[in-house]
Amino acid sequence: MFLPLLLLISCNKNEGSYAIEERPGPAGAPMTPPMSAVPTPVQQPDGPMPPPLRDGAHDDIPDLSDAKIVIPEGVKGKWKSVTLMLEDKISHAITEHTVNLGDEWQVPDSKMKVKVDTFLPDLIIQGKVFTSVSNELKNPAIHVTIFENESELFKGWLFSLFPTMHSFQHDRFSITLKDVVPS
Repeated sequence: MFLPLLLLISCNKNEGSYAIEERPGPAGAPMTPPMSAVPTPVQQPDGPMPPPLRDGAHDDIPDLSDAKIVIPEGVKGKWKSVTLMLEDKISHAITEHTVNLGDEWQVPDSKMKVKVDTFLPDLIIQGKVFTSVSNELKNPAIHVTIFENESELFKGWLFSLFPTMHSFQHDRFSITLKDVVPS
């Protein structure tokens, strides 16, 4: 009978907890919360509040617009090119295109160009630095800049393991990182 109450009290104090009033049920039945019970916050989480939204960006993503990219010595020169997947949302055609690091690629039947920049095989963010902790393909990512009619549409990272994370958004095309080619 007191076991549920004991479990509620022993919850981690760093986690938000809720109190629900319990009422006795029929004779011999365990205590149950009333059907109309609504969890009531008891404790606010500790720690700083998340930063405000930046022009509609996710509030959990820090502003890294002035971050720098550091390529470790063990990664430099080890990778030659990447394979990008292009999906035409109108025709539903999906094609693969291999582009050398440092090159620009003209998207077929469009006025879009993709500048393929830095590849990091095991990308991490340390403060305001993008780097790789190893030369193993644990979190492969390519930094690209995408232009249309010479206007910059997107500048950021494409992740092969998480293709929808911070992805390039366009009415007609989807571009994702599929693979990487070693030197």
